[in-house]
Amino acid sequence: MKKLEFLFMVTMVLISVPFFTQAQTCDKAAAKKVITLMTSSMIHSVSKDAGWVIVTFGNDYFSWNDRQCEAMVTAYANADACITGKARSLEFRSPSGKLIARTDSFRGIQMK
Repeated sequence: MKKLEFLFMVTMVLISVPFFTQAQTCDKAAAKKVITLMTSSMIHSVSKDAGWVIVTFGNDYFSWNDRQCEAMVTAYANADACITGKARSLEFRSPSGKLIARTDSFRGIQMK
């Protein structure tokens, strides 16, 4: 019984940590530059649908390897969170509409 109680307490601490930590500060001007640079050259469109912000990459996407794609998703998601003050639900799609990744405040970044 003690082991079960211990596991429960550890689980509760791990779940509650994000709610009690203060948000890290970020450079909003730099984040806006990142979004602007990406939007002008690598992002085809940004729209909203069913509570998700849909980010569709441009044709450059087809020349990226997996690491570059993950880096682009991470950079955009981090910059977006800095600007908006919170992690939003984002979906990243290829130019053909294929789901590449999802991000949200609960699960973080999930590459598909």
